Amino acid sequence: MAKQRDPVLDSMRGIGIVLMVLGHAGFPGSGFIYLFHMALFFMLSGWFFSPHTGESAHRLTYFARRKVLTLWLPFVAANTVYTLLTNLFLKLNILTADPRIADLPGNSVTTPVTAKDIIGRTAHWCVFDGGTQLGGAMWFIQALFQISLLYAAIEFLLKKLLRGGDTFIPQGILSGVLLWLGWQAQRAGWNVWGLGIVASCYGLFYLGGVLHRVQHPHGPARGALCCAGAFVALLVLGQLGSVGLADNSYTGPLYLLAASLAGWMLVYEGAHLLALVPAVGGVFSTLGRATMPIVILHFLAFKLVTWLGLLATGGESYLLAAFPIYFTDGLWWVAYTAVGLALPLAAGAAWPRIKKVAHRG
Repeated sequence: MAKQRDPVLDSMRGIGIVLMVLGHAGFPGSGFIYLFHMALFFMLSGWFFSPHTGESAHRLTYFARRKVLTLWLPFVAANTVYTLLTNLFLKLNILTADPRIADLPGNSVTTPVTAKDIIGRTAHWCVFDGGTQLGGAMWFIQALFQISLLYAAIEFLLKKLLRGGDTFIPQGILSGVLLWLGWQAQRAGWNVWGLGIVASCYGLFYLGGVLHRVQHPHGPARGALCCAGAFVALLVLGQLGSVGLADNSYTGPLYLLAASLAGWMLVYEGAHLLALVPAVGGVFSTLGRATMPIVILHFLAFKLVTWLGLLATGGESYLLAAFPIYFTDGLWWVAYTAVGLALPLAAGAAWPRIKKVAHRG
């Protein structure tokens, strides 16, 4: 029998993915979101990691194969498809060769690709060497794949060394060492193949397992109080520093851990409170089950809002290529967020049906 999903944990993923899209959509509180929203996903993955994974080579192989299919393959496939579509996107102004785009912060000119370019870049995607602009949010998929395999391999080795004993303390020590190394990598500006991120976030994966071990009882009053306390803690931390895990950037190791734990408490207790309102909790659970298509497609979905905005304001067509968004004033972030969630969600829901029709054909 398939293991039943926990709607509360799906809601946590849903909250996290909404926060990710908000952060990319120009939401005014993005600095607050960045303190914890990606750490949340690493911790959730650690929460779900089974300690039995390292008990045998067979289990480890099965785990690795599953991660290849669920993380590595989507990363390579999505970036390859975006590469294949580069020339079409140039014609549609989703990407642009107009040099004026470089005047917008964070933007650059895109040139047409050849068959040789596509083959070469796909080879790079296969070893996590870079990525496409529209697939920029997939840095997390890369990091999670690397951390998951490293954690499982270490678990396997520790089980052998300790003759099947508890690996909790050794993994904790290693997490601390890697966090220090990740911090040093940040200070040196080193992040080859994303390994600086891996070192920094390995401990967040471990922390998720710790939190799974120390689950505590819930109640609405206690949950509301914990949410409020975590929110205040994050507001204070936001005045003292910042976190940007995509660039392996954070104020310090202890700061990263404090912000991550406060963010976990806010979302964990918040998800349990949402469960008291099934209609709302159900929406976030649905979004939580569609994180992959949202991660892959939300930047592309943003283009619809920019295109409609340019039609309404008479802006030049090359501005459609502005990344990740063009309109940053007022409440444009609401439209970007709504479309950035709705279109990938619809695509994710349609994909199984498309595959079924294709198989029948």
